[in-house]
Amino acid sequence: MDNNNYKNKNEIFASDLIDFKANIAEGQKLEHNTIALFCSPLFVEAMKVLMDKNIFTLSCGSGKERGILPGITGDFSKLSYENKAIANSMMISEFEFRIGYRIIDKITTFAEFEDKLLEVVNKFFEQ
Repeated sequence: MDNNNYKNKNEIFASDLIDFKANIAEGQKLEHNTIALFCSPLFVEAMKVLMDKNIFTLSCGSGKERGILPGITGDFSKLSYENKAIANSMMISEFEFRIGYRIIDKITTFAEFEDKLLEVVNKFFEQ
């Protein structure tokens, strides 16, 4: 499932894509060309930016099982001092931060959600 398959992200609701699940092959590695196997298309571009900045992510998804915003969870302990200062307001536990955004069913578009995540991940520094 490649983000290029979604030509008009303004016409797709984020709520329709949030619960994406893939069958990941044993030993499959998280890389630019495989990110779409590991997470919903909503998170692919933001995950690529974080990967390029060497920011370690733990998970991404709806967050509903934990009562947190849909988004990407990162490992706070592996952030540089500069990036910890950015992530400090996004803490969801002692060791995790969440880059998230609220999805309103049948209102929040794919484009809006993706733009909000990218706005945040672009604040982080390469480490």
